[in-house]
Amino acid sequence: MMKDLVVFDLDETLLNGDSMTLWHQFLVDKGFATAPDFLALDTQFMAAYADGSLDLDAYLAFSLSPLKHMLAEDINALAARFAKDALMPLIFPEAIVTLAQYKDEGVALAIVSASPSFLVKPVAKALGVETAMGIDLVLNNGKYQPQPEGVPSFREGKVLRLTQWIGGLDHDFERISFYTDSINDLPMCLFADDVHIINPCSKLFKKAGEYQWPVHKWGDAQSLTLSPQQPT
Repeated sequence: MMKDLVVFDLDETLLNGDSMTLWHQFLVDKGFATAPDFLALDTQFMAAYADGSLDLDAYLAFSLSPLKHMLAEDINALAARFAKDALMPLIFPEAIVTLAQYKDEGVALAIVSASPSFLVKPVAKALGVETAMGIDLVLNNGKYQPQPEGVPSFREGKVLRLTQWIGGLDHDFERISFYTDSINDLPMCLFADDVHIINPCSKLFKKAGEYQWPVHKWGDAQSLTLSPQQPT
């Protein structure tokens, strides 16, 4: 039986913030990350992500450097508590309403993010979204390694991961919708049947104008739908 699928990016889309930036601040606050330039490097990596030039391997090595001696199960437990305490309060109210509406309609939901799975999955579980894909990391002797396991859900990899997952189901989807804020998700936008742009970066806002994708402003006192020709 075919039904619709709605796919959400996580950071700056469902979440009013970036989960990795918040995670790195948490690691500093809790004393896990002690390098004096750790947050400055995070800012540099995030700037590269914003303009579409992020070196994913270098970023993963940086991100895991404070935790390289921890077992994966301990990182998972730490991340689950962090997601509950720090991330869930930052979910956009409009995202909660949108997810509830789709659930009422019986639509299949998925979250596909370029953040590590150990951050994405606890958020998805708390939101009642069964299908969640983040960057899976290689495990060696019970510890996460700074290399993706399989296809990383980043840029074109989001499309590949999603199509692999769909290919393993016993049914197809009639329509696929996608919500995102980032130019890095342009491949997914072009893959989807319907696209919703949330608080976009300037590059994606321009693409929204070219393709006439609706642009939504979430997080204000009143949610707005903007014309792609309007400045944000």
